[in-house]
Amino acid sequence: MYNFILQIFIMVSLGTVVFLVARILPRISETEAAIAPRAKVSWLSSIPFEKIDAAVNAFSEKMLRKIKLILMKMDNTVSKQLKNFKKDGDSGNGENGLTK
Repeated sequence: MYNFILQIFIMVSLGTVVFLVARILPRISETEAAIAPRAKVSWLSSIPFEKIDAAVNAFSEKMLRKIKLILMKMDNTVSKQLKNFKKDGDSGNGENGLTK
């Protein structure tokens, strides 16, 4: 079981690194692009990195808001369950269910 959790953690970490690199990619300066051969520069210049970056930012914001909402709902559910446990445990009896 621990091996499976470790594999999931490693894959999520790798995905996070790839995601962060993809977000930084549009910010590469033009001087670095001038070093590359002309064929690659013309091909890369046709890709709308600004639009892709804006779309990724919008998608990230929406997903984070949805995750926040789900976590808040889960928190409310857990809080209600804890209150129910506390009410059930408060039967007015002493320790171990014995009356005083």
